[in-house]
Amino acid sequence: MTTDPPFSGLPGPRDAAPLSVVLGVTVLGSVSSGTFWAGLFFVTAQRYGFSVFANLVLATVMGAVYALAARVAGRLAHGRVPRRVMSLALGIWTAAALLPLLFQGTVSALWIAALVGSAASATTFPIVESYLTAGRHGAEMRSAIGKFNLTWTPATALPLLLLPLFGPTGKGMLGSFAISAAASALALLAGRTLPLHPAPHEQEAAQAAVGSEYPALLRAASWLLPFSYVISATLAPVLPHRLAAVGVGASASFVAAIWMATRFGALLVMWRSNFWHGRWETVGAASAALVGGLALVLLASSLPILIAGLLVYGAGMGLTYYTSLYYSMAIGHGAVDAGANFEALIGVGYCLGPLLGIVGQEVAGPARGDAATVALTWLCAALAARGVVRPYLEARRSRR
Repeated sequence: MTTDPPFSGLPGPRDAAPLSVVLGVTVLGSVSSGTFWAGLFFVTAQRYGFSVFANLVLATVMGAVYALAARVAGRLAHGRVPRRVMSLALGIWTAAALLPLLFQGTVSALWIAALVGSAASATTFPIVESYLTAGRHGAEMRSAIGKFNLTWTPATALPLLLLPLFGPTGKGMLGSFAISAAASALALLAGRTLPLHPAPHEQEAAQAAVGSEYPALLRAASWLLPFSYVISATLAPVLPHRLAAVGVGASASFVAAIWMATRFGALLVMWRSNFWHGRWETVGAASAALVGGLALVLLASSLPILIAGLLVYGAGMGLTYYTSLYYSMAIGHGAVDAGANFEALIGVGYCLGPLLGIVGQEVAGPARGDAATVALTWLCAALAARGVVRPYLEARRSRR
Protein backbone atom coordinates (compact mmCIF):
# COMPACT_ATOMS: atom_id res chain seq x y z
CA MET A 1 0.00 0.00 0.00
CA THR A 2 1.31 3.45 -0.95
CA THR A 3 1.12 6.14 1.71
CA ASP A 4 0.80 9.82 1.00
CA PRO A 5 1.10 12.91 3.13
CA PRO A 6 -2.28 14.22 4.26
CA PHE A 7 -4.05 16.29 1.65
CA SER A 8 -3.50 19.91 2.57
CA GLY A 9 -6.39 21.44 0.62
CA LEU A 10 -3.98 23.84 -1.09
CA PRO A 11 -4.31 24.49 -4.83
CA GLY A 12 -2.75 21.90 -7.11
CA PRO A 13 0.14 22.27 -9.51
CA ARG A 14 0.21 25.47 -11.49
CA ASP A 15 -0.59 23.68 -14.75
CA ALA A 16 -3.50 21.58 -13.47
CA ALA A 17 -6.88 22.62 -14.89
CA PRO A 18 -8.93 24.77 -12.49
CA LEU A 19 -11.04 22.35 -10.50
CA SER A 20 -13.98 24.76 -10.32
CA VAL A 21 -14.23 24.88 -14.11
CA VAL A 22 -13.93 21.10 -14.46
CA LEU A 23 -16.70 20.63 -11.89
CA GLY A 24 -18.81 23.22 -13.68
CA VAL A 25 -18.57 21.27 -16.93
CA THR A 26 -19.26 18.09 -14.95
CA VAL A 27 -22.48 19.32 -13.36
CA LEU A 28 -23.84 20.70 -16.65
CA GLY A 29 -22.88 17.60 -18.61
CA SER A 30 -24.39 15.37 -15.93
CA VAL A 31 -27.68 17.29 -15.92
CA SER A 32 -27.76 16.95 -19.70
CA SER A 33 -26.94 13.24 -19.61
CA GLY A 34 -29.33 12.43 -16.78
CA THR A 35 -32.21 14.33 -18.36
CA PHE A 36 -31.57 12.80 -21.77
CA TRP A 37 -31.44 9.19 -20.56
CA ALA A 38 -34.28 9.55 -18.04
CA GLY A 39 -36.63 11.34 -20.43
CA LEU A 40 -35.85 9.25 -23.50
CA PHE A 41 -37.51 6.04 -22.37
CA PHE A 42 -40.62 7.85 -21.13
CA VAL A 43 -40.94 9.48 -24.55
CA THR A 44 -40.40 6.24 -26.46
CA ALA A 45 -42.99 4.40 -24.34
CA GLN A 46 -45.66 7.08 -24.02
CA ARG A 47 -45.25 9.11 -27.19
CA TYR A 48 -43.98 6.52 -29.68
CA GLY A 49 -45.58 3.38 -28.26
CA PHE A 50 -42.37 1.42 -27.69
CA SER A 51 -42.90 -1.88 -25.87
CA VAL A 52 -40.66 -3.00 -22.98
CA PHE A 53 -38.82 -5.21 -25.46
CA ALA A 54 -38.29 -2.30 -27.89
CA ASN A 55 -36.95 -0.11 -25.09
CA LEU A 56 -34.56 -2.90 -24.08
CA VAL A 57 -33.30 -3.07 -27.66
CA LEU A 58 -32.80 0.70 -27.73
CA ALA A 59 -30.96 0.64 -24.38
CA THR A 60 -28.72 -2.22 -25.54
CA VAL A 61 -27.73 -0.43 -28.74
CA MET A 62 -27.14 2.83 -26.87
CA GLY A 63 -24.89 1.00 -24.40
CA ALA A 64 -22.90 -0.57 -27.22
CA VAL A 65 -22.49 2.82 -28.92
CA TYR A 66 -21.43 4.39 -25.60
CA ALA A 67 -18.77 1.70 -25.03
CA LEU A 68 -17.38 1.97 -28.57
CA ALA A 69 -17.39 5.78 -28.61
CA ALA A 70 -15.68 5.96 -25.21
CA ARG A 71 -13.02 3.56 -26.43
CA VAL A 72 -12.42 5.72 -29.50
CA ALA A 73 -12.33 8.97 -27.48
CA GLY A 74 -8.73 8.34 -26.44
CA ARG A 75 -7.66 7.95 -30.04
CA LEU A 76 -9.50 11.10 -31.06
CA ALA A 77 -7.53 13.08 -28.50
CA HIS A 78 -4.17 11.87 -29.83
CA GLY A 79 -2.59 14.50 -32.06
CA ARG A 80 -5.54 16.83 -31.53
CA VAL A 81 -6.48 19.52 -29.04
CA PRO A 82 -8.58 17.78 -26.35
CA ARG A 83 -10.59 20.92 -25.52
CA ARG A 84 -11.62 21.24 -29.16
CA VAL A 85 -12.61 17.58 -29.32
CA MET A 86 -14.71 18.05 -26.18
CA SER A 87 -16.31 21.21 -27.56
CA LEU A 88 -17.19 19.44 -30.80
CA ALA A 89 -18.70 16.52 -28.87
CA LEU A 90 -20.79 18.87 -26.71
CA GLY A 91 -21.97 20.73 -29.80
CA ILE A 92 -23.04 17.47 -31.46
CA TRP A 93 -24.69 16.39 -28.19
CA THR A 94 -26.70 19.64 -28.13
CA ALA A 95 -27.84 19.18 -31.72
CA ALA A 96 -28.79 15.54 -31.05
CA ALA A 97 -30.95 16.52 -28.07
CA LEU A 98 -32.84 19.02 -30.24
CA LEU A 99 -33.69 16.48 -32.96
CA PRO A 100 -36.74 14.93 -31.19
CA LEU A 101 -38.13 18.46 -30.69
CA LEU A 102 -37.58 19.53 -34.29
CA PHE A 103 -38.92 16.29 -35.81
CA GLN A 104 -41.68 15.27 -33.41
CA GLY A 105 -43.32 11.98 -34.27
CA THR A 106 -40.40 10.81 -36.40
CA VAL A 107 -39.00 7.59 -34.95
CA SER A 108 -35.82 7.76 -37.05
CA ALA A 109 -35.01 11.19 -35.57
CA LEU A 110 -35.41 9.74 -32.08
CA TRP A 111 -33.07 6.85 -32.86
CA ILE A 112 -30.48 9.19 -34.36
CA ALA A 113 -30.71 11.44 -31.30
CA ALA A 114 -30.29 8.46 -28.95
CA LEU A 115 -27.26 7.01 -30.73
CA VAL A 116 -25.50 10.28 -31.57
CA GLY A 117 -26.18 11.63 -28.08
CA SER A 118 -24.72 8.47 -26.52
CA ALA A 119 -21.58 8.73 -28.66
CA ALA A 120 -21.13 12.43 -27.90
CA SER A 121 -21.50 12.01 -24.13
CA ALA A 122 -19.12 9.03 -24.19
CA THR A 123 -16.56 11.22 -25.94
CA THR A 124 -17.02 14.13 -23.53
CA PHE A 125 -16.52 12.49 -20.15
CA PRO A 126 -13.11 10.82 -20.71
CA ILE A 127 -11.74 14.24 -21.62
CA VAL A 128 -13.37 15.82 -18.55
CA GLU A 129 -11.82 13.10 -16.36
CA SER A 130 -8.41 13.80 -17.88
CA TYR A 131 -8.69 17.51 -17.07
CA LEU A 132 -9.81 16.49 -13.57
CA THR A 133 -6.82 14.28 -12.75
CA ALA A 134 -3.91 15.28 -15.00
CA GLY A 135 -1.25 17.07 -12.96
CA ARG A 136 -2.70 15.78 -9.69
CA HIS A 137 -1.32 12.79 -7.79
CA GLY A 138 -2.03 10.63 -4.78
CA ALA A 139 -4.15 12.30 -2.12
CA GLU A 140 -4.76 15.34 -4.30
CA MET A 141 -6.07 13.20 -7.17
CA ARG A 142 -8.30 11.22 -4.80
CA SER A 143 -9.70 14.45 -3.38
CA ALA A 144 -10.41 15.86 -6.85
CA ILE A 145 -12.14 12.62 -7.84
CA GLY A 146 -14.18 12.82 -4.63
CA LYS A 147 -15.43 16.30 -5.49
CA PHE A 148 -16.16 15.10 -9.02
CA ASN A 149 -18.22 12.18 -7.66
CA LEU A 150 -20.14 14.39 -5.26
CA THR A 151 -20.92 16.69 -8.20
CA TRP A 152 -22.13 14.31 -10.90
CA THR A 153 -24.27 12.09 -8.67
CA PRO A 154 -26.82 14.74 -7.59
CA ALA A 155 -26.63 16.39 -11.01
CA THR A 156 -27.62 13.13 -12.68
CA ALA A 157 -30.41 12.48 -10.17
CA LEU A 158 -31.81 16.01 -10.49
CA PRO A 159 -33.71 15.21 -13.72
CA LEU A 160 -35.77 12.62 -11.84
CA LEU A 161 -37.16 15.54 -9.83
CA LEU A 162 -37.60 17.78 -12.86
CA LEU A 163 -39.36 15.34 -15.19
CA PRO A 164 -42.74 15.41 -13.38
CA LEU A 165 -42.90 19.15 -14.12
CA PHE A 166 -43.40 18.32 -17.79
CA GLY A 167 -46.57 16.32 -17.14
CA PRO A 168 -47.31 12.62 -17.39
CA THR A 169 -47.56 12.39 -21.17
CA GLY A 170 -44.85 11.62 -23.68
CA LYS A 171 -45.50 14.96 -25.35
CA GLY A 172 -44.76 16.80 -22.13
CA MET A 173 -41.68 14.68 -21.56
CA LEU A 174 -40.24 15.98 -24.83
CA GLY A 175 -39.33 19.05 -22.77
CA SER A 176 -36.60 16.96 -21.15
CA PHE A 177 -34.67 17.16 -24.42
CA ALA A 178 -34.79 20.95 -24.24
CA ILE A 179 -33.18 20.84 -20.78
CA SER A 180 -30.56 18.39 -22.05
CA ALA A 181 -29.71 20.62 -25.03
CA ALA A 182 -29.50 23.74 -22.86
CA ALA A 183 -27.26 22.06 -20.28
CA SER A 184 -24.85 20.64 -22.86
CA ALA A 185 -24.68 24.02 -24.62
CA LEU A 186 -23.79 25.69 -21.30
CA ALA A 187 -21.19 22.95 -20.66
CA LEU A 188 -19.65 23.81 -24.04
CA LEU A 189 -19.37 27.48 -23.04
CA ALA A 190 -17.91 26.62 -19.62
CA GLY A 191 -15.40 24.25 -21.20
CA ARG A 192 -14.04 27.06 -23.37
CA THR A 193 -12.28 28.44 -20.27
CA LEU A 194 -10.24 25.24 -19.80
CA PRO A 195 -6.65 25.03 -21.10
CA LEU A 196 -6.30 23.60 -24.59
CA HIS A 197 -4.63 20.49 -23.13
CA PRO A 198 -4.83 18.73 -19.75
CA ALA A 199 -1.80 19.34 -17.56
CA PRO A 200 1.34 17.25 -18.11
CA HIS A 201 1.68 14.45 -15.58
CA GLU A 202 4.98 14.60 -13.67
CA GLN A 203 6.56 11.17 -14.09
CA GLU A 204 8.26 10.95 -10.70
CA ALA A 205 5.26 12.14 -8.72
CA ALA A 206 2.95 9.85 -10.69
CA GLN A 207 5.08 6.77 -10.09
CA ALA A 208 5.52 7.56 -6.40
CA ALA A 209 1.74 7.75 -5.95
CA VAL A 210 1.05 4.36 -7.59
CA GLY A 211 1.22 1.39 -5.24
CA SER A 212 2.80 -1.87 -6.35
CA GLU A 213 -0.56 -3.65 -6.36
CA TYR A 214 -2.53 -0.90 -8.10
CA PRO A 215 -2.44 -2.70 -11.51
CA ALA A 216 -3.92 -5.85 -9.95
CA LEU A 217 -6.52 -3.79 -8.08
CA LEU A 218 -7.44 -2.06 -11.34
CA ARG A 219 -7.95 -5.41 -13.10
CA ALA A 220 -10.24 -6.55 -10.30
CA ALA A 221 -12.19 -3.28 -10.24
CA SER A 222 -12.52 -3.44 -14.03
CA TRP A 223 -14.63 -6.57 -13.63
CA LEU A 224 -16.76 -5.07 -10.89
CA LEU A 225 -17.50 -1.79 -12.69
CA PRO A 226 -19.53 -3.16 -15.63
CA PHE A 227 -21.13 -5.78 -13.37
CA SER A 228 -22.43 -3.02 -11.08
CA TYR A 229 -24.23 -1.45 -14.04
CA VAL A 230 -25.57 -4.85 -15.11
CA ILE A 231 -27.18 -5.14 -11.68
CA SER A 232 -28.65 -1.66 -12.08
CA ALA A 233 -30.25 -2.67 -15.39
CA THR A 234 -31.52 -5.93 -13.89
CA LEU A 235 -33.11 -4.29 -10.85
CA ALA A 236 -34.88 -1.54 -12.80
CA PRO A 237 -37.68 -3.72 -14.26
CA VAL A 238 -37.81 -6.10 -11.29
CA LEU A 239 -37.94 -3.54 -8.48
CA PRO A 240 -41.56 -2.35 -8.98
CA HIS A 241 -42.76 -5.96 -8.59
CA ARG A 242 -40.60 -6.53 -5.52
CA LEU A 243 -41.89 -3.31 -3.92
CA ALA A 244 -45.48 -4.31 -4.58
CA ALA A 245 -44.80 -7.76 -3.08
CA VAL A 246 -43.76 -6.22 0.26
CA GLY A 247 -46.70 -3.83 0.33
CA VAL A 248 -45.22 -0.55 -0.92
CA GLY A 249 -47.79 1.60 -2.68
CA ALA A 250 -47.66 5.29 -3.56
CA SER A 251 -44.13 5.78 -2.20
CA ALA A 252 -42.62 3.11 -4.47
CA SER A 253 -40.54 5.56 -6.55
CA PHE A 254 -39.10 7.12 -3.38
CA VAL A 255 -38.12 3.73 -1.94
CA ALA A 256 -36.65 2.64 -5.27
CA ALA A 257 -34.28 5.64 -5.20
CA ILE A 258 -32.97 4.93 -1.69
CA TRP A 259 -29.83 3.23 -3.03
CA MET A 260 -28.72 6.57 -4.49
CA ALA A 261 -28.46 7.99 -0.96
CA THR A 262 -26.01 5.32 0.18
CA ARG A 263 -24.03 5.60 -3.02
CA PHE A 264 -23.64 9.30 -2.26
CA GLY A 265 -22.76 8.48 1.36
CA ALA A 266 -20.10 5.97 0.31
CA LEU A 267 -18.57 8.49 -2.10
CA LEU A 268 -18.57 11.13 0.66
CA VAL A 269 -16.83 8.83 3.15
CA MET A 270 -14.19 7.82 0.61
CA TRP A 271 -13.55 11.46 -0.27
CA ARG A 272 -12.95 12.39 3.37
CA SER A 273 -10.88 9.32 4.29
CA ASN A 274 -7.54 7.81 3.38
CA PHE A 275 -7.92 4.18 4.41
CA TRP A 276 -9.43 2.57 1.33
CA HIS A 277 -6.89 2.95 -1.47
CA GLY A 278 -4.38 0.20 -2.12
CA ARG A 279 -6.43 -2.26 -0.03
CA TRP A 280 -8.02 -5.45 -1.28
CA GLU A 281 -10.53 -5.18 1.54
CA THR A 282 -12.19 -2.30 -0.32
CA VAL A 283 -12.62 -4.39 -3.46
CA GLY A 284 -13.89 -7.29 -1.35
CA ALA A 285 -16.40 -5.04 0.42
CA ALA A 286 -17.61 -3.67 -2.93
CA SER A 287 -18.05 -7.19 -4.31
CA ALA A 288 -19.94 -8.38 -1.24
CA ALA A 289 -22.16 -5.28 -1.22
CA LEU A 290 -23.14 -5.64 -4.88
CA VAL A 291 -23.96 -9.34 -4.68
CA GLY A 292 -25.44 -9.15 -1.17
CA GLY A 293 -27.57 -6.15 -2.01
CA LEU A 294 -28.96 -7.87 -5.09
CA ALA A 295 -29.75 -11.03 -3.10
CA LEU A 296 -31.51 -9.11 -0.33
CA VAL A 297 -33.68 -7.18 -2.79
CA LEU A 298 -34.68 -10.31 -4.71
CA LEU A 299 -35.34 -12.47 -1.65
CA ALA A 300 -36.77 -9.86 0.75
CA SER A 301 -39.95 -10.95 2.51
CA SER A 302 -40.52 -7.54 4.15
CA LEU A 303 -39.96 -3.87 3.42
CA PRO A 304 -37.11 -3.38 5.95
CA ILE A 305 -35.11 -6.23 4.37
CA LEU A 306 -35.70 -4.84 0.88
CA ILE A 307 -34.59 -1.37 1.99
CA ALA A 308 -31.51 -2.90 3.58
CA GLY A 309 -30.73 -4.56 0.25
CA LEU A 310 -31.01 -1.25 -1.60
CA LEU A 311 -28.77 0.45 0.95
CA VAL A 312 -26.12 -2.26 0.69
CA TYR A 313 -26.27 -2.22 -3.12
CA GLY A 314 -25.88 1.58 -3.18
CA ALA A 315 -22.79 1.36 -0.99
CA GLY A 316 -21.33 -1.23 -3.37
CA MET A 317 -21.98 1.06 -6.35
CA GLY A 318 -20.17 3.93 -4.63
CA LEU A 319 -17.17 1.82 -3.61
CA THR A 320 -16.87 0.31 -7.09
CA TYR A 321 -17.12 3.59 -8.99
CA TYR A 322 -14.64 5.51 -6.83
CA THR A 323 -11.98 2.78 -6.75
CA SER A 324 -12.29 2.05 -10.48
CA LEU A 325 -11.95 5.69 -11.48
CA TYR A 326 -9.04 6.34 -9.13
CA TYR A 327 -6.99 3.32 -10.16
CA SER A 328 -7.71 4.00 -13.85
CA MET A 329 -6.53 7.60 -13.72
CA ALA A 330 -3.62 6.98 -11.31
CA ILE A 331 -2.14 4.19 -13.42
CA GLY A 332 -3.07 5.95 -16.67
CA HIS A 333 -1.38 9.17 -15.50
CA GLY A 334 -4.54 11.22 -16.04
CA ALA A 335 -4.56 10.61 -19.80
CA VAL A 336 -7.71 10.70 -21.91
CA ASP A 337 -7.05 7.04 -22.77
CA ALA A 338 -7.43 6.10 -19.09
CA GLY A 339 -10.77 7.88 -18.83
CA ALA A 340 -11.81 6.29 -22.13
CA ASN A 341 -11.14 2.79 -20.82
CA PHE A 342 -13.09 3.58 -17.64
CA GLU A 343 -16.13 4.94 -19.51
CA ALA A 344 -16.01 2.07 -22.02
CA LEU A 345 -16.42 -0.42 -19.15
CA ILE A 346 -19.48 1.51 -17.98
CA GLY A 347 -20.80 1.28 -21.54
CA VAL A 348 -20.32 -2.50 -21.46
CA GLY A 349 -22.55 -2.59 -18.37
CA TYR A 350 -25.09 -0.31 -20.06
CA CYS A 351 -25.17 -2.70 -23.02
CA LEU A 352 -25.01 -6.06 -21.26
CA GLY A 353 -27.71 -5.26 -18.67
CA PRO A 354 -30.63 -4.70 -21.08
CA LEU A 355 -29.23 -7.40 -23.37
CA LEU A 356 -29.75 -9.90 -20.56
CA GLY A 357 -33.32 -8.61 -20.34
CA ILE A 358 -33.83 -9.28 -24.05
CA VAL A 359 -32.40 -12.80 -23.79
CA GLY A 360 -34.47 -13.49 -20.67
CA GLN A 361 -37.70 -12.48 -22.39
CA GLU A 362 -36.86 -14.43 -25.53
CA VAL A 363 -35.95 -17.59 -23.61
CA ALA A 364 -38.63 -17.57 -20.90
CA GLY A 365 -41.33 -15.35 -22.39
CA PRO A 366 -42.76 -12.10 -20.96
CA ALA A 367 -44.30 -13.82 -17.92
CA ARG A 368 -41.01 -15.32 -16.69
CA GLY A 369 -38.60 -12.97 -18.42
CA ASP A 370 -37.62 -11.17 -15.21
CA ALA A 371 -36.75 -14.45 -13.48
CA ALA A 372 -34.63 -15.54 -16.43
CA THR A 373 -32.86 -12.17 -16.47
CA VAL A 374 -32.04 -12.52 -12.77
CA ALA A 375 -30.60 -15.99 -13.41
CA LEU A 376 -28.40 -14.59 -16.18
CA THR A 377 -27.27 -11.82 -13.83
CA TRP A 378 -26.11 -14.42 -11.31
CA LEU A 379 -24.15 -16.05 -14.12
CA CYS A 380 -22.46 -12.69 -14.76
CA ALA A 381 -21.74 -12.47 -11.02
CA ALA A 382 -19.88 -15.79 -11.20
CA LEU A 383 -17.80 -14.58 -14.15
CA ALA A 384 -17.04 -11.28 -12.40
CA ALA A 385 -16.03 -13.13 -9.22
CA ARG A 386 -13.44 -15.08 -11.17
CA GLY A 387 -12.11 -11.84 -12.65
CA VAL A 388 -11.81 -10.28 -9.20
CA VAL A 389 -10.24 -13.26 -7.43
CA ARG A 390 -7.52 -13.98 -10.00
CA PRO A 391 -5.72 -10.60 -9.68
CA TYR A 392 -5.93 -10.93 -5.89
CA LEU A 393 -4.30 -14.36 -5.94
CA GLU A 394 -1.61 -13.12 -8.33
CA ALA A 395 -0.90 -10.18 -6.00
CA ARG A 396 -0.59 -12.54 -3.02
CA ARG A 397 1.87 -14.74 -4.89
CA SER A 398 3.96 -11.73 -5.92
CA ARG A 399 4.33 -10.67 -2.27
CA ARG A 400 6.06 -13.94 -1.52
